[in-house]
Amino acid sequence: MKEGIIMNYGFVTIKVKNMEESLKFYIDFLGLKEATSFSPQPGVKIVFLTDEKGNKIELIENSHMDVSEDAGYKSLLSIGFPVESVNETLKLVNEKGFEVVSGPVQLPSGIKFLYIKDPNGVEIEFIENFNM
Repeated sequence: MKEGIIMNYGFVTIKVKNMEESLKFYIDFLGLKEATSFSPQPGVKIVFLTDEKGNKIELIENSHMDVSEDAGYKSLLSIGFPVESVNETLKLVNEKGFEVVSGPVQLPSGIKFLYIKDPNGVEIEFIENFNM
């Protein structure tokens, strides 16, 4: 009997409203780097971003698909980023004017969380004192 399948994820996909705004957030604010970009068809832009460990995020802007909240689009995605200090991160978040969803919250174990929204409504989680 199999215990389970061990899998590594390849990337997380985020459908974005505005590629330029999203790239400013993920590259300029979070410090990710563009790995590759292409357009598989007119009206569709795809950009893969990566960090120094090789984790990847795929951003897709598709002018043929409405991803606005008015269309009922809701993100069920949360992406976690470890940080040295949630409080310092909160200062940067406030300076940039990003929406805080929740936090900071500290658990008895010392782990501290802060949730914000990116320009597309995706929850971004900043985690302090979290060792994987």
